[in-house]
Amino acid sequence: MWIEKFNKPYKEKIKKLTFNFADIKKGETMLVSSPSSIANFIKKIPKGKKKTVVEMRNALAKKAKANKTCPVSTGIFLRIAIEASLEEQSKKKLKKPKLPFWRIIDEKTAVAKKLSISKKLLNTYINQELRNE
Repeated sequence: MWIEKFNKPYKEKIKKLTFNFADIKKGETMLVSSPSSIANFIKKIPKGKKKTVVEMRNALAKKAKANKTCPVSTGIFLRIAIEASLEEQSKKKLKKPKLPFWRIIDEKTAVAKKLSISKKLLNTYINQELRNE
């Protein structure tokens, strides 16, 4: 289910806002990204390093020449990317998911509460990374 959602063709778009929305002001441009762009960003975070969702949103916006990235769609697409990676791990019986999502989220991140893995397993991935396993 999640893999199909991830592989669905998403067309990224930039919208000029006509009203204030979250941390984006009226008149600014907002990128609506995609699960694959989010996954590609996460894959480029070096092992042992962490980024925040806000840092990712800012980097994606800058790359697309927009002021900001939509926080709502970012949360949705981040979950799709993570869940697709977890689904792939389960189907292929991999030791760890291919997407190192623990470099961008932790148990306190809003999306973490919605994931199909436990906080304990998420913390295991984080701690393994810190120990260079």
